[in-house]
Amino acid sequence: MPAKAAGKVYFTQWESTSAGWSLAAADYDYLNGQDLTICEVIAIIDRNLHIRVLRKVPFQKDDAVKPEVTTWSAIDLADVDGDGRIDVILEGDAYEDHWLEVVAVEDASLRTIFSGLGYYL
Repeated sequence: MPAKAAGKVYFTQWESTSAGWSLAAADYDYLNGQDLTICEVIAIIDRNLHIRVLRKVPFQKDDAVKPEVTTWSAIDLADVDGDGRIDVILEGDAYEDHWLEVVAVEDASLRTIFSGLGYYL
């Protein structure tokens, strides 16, 4: 996240008590005319404070009208595949292209188990 930049950084935290980890997201964007400055990270933080990054967008400038960067939003935490473990459901958002992804959170790894159901304009 930018240390000194115009605009605000927004933080979100979701806790999965049954899984023993939290999902944390930090988002920054600043619009100045058609210039969009953006940065974001979505990560899993376990009980031992180990951090595993799910998705990130490095600090960068983009076109607000026709952005080239893909952004991410956490949508839900749920056992999507019925294996008894909580998964992370994300929405991917690119210019005129949107889709859902499901990431399995396993002991030492993160694995995308679904990517699809997209739509575009």
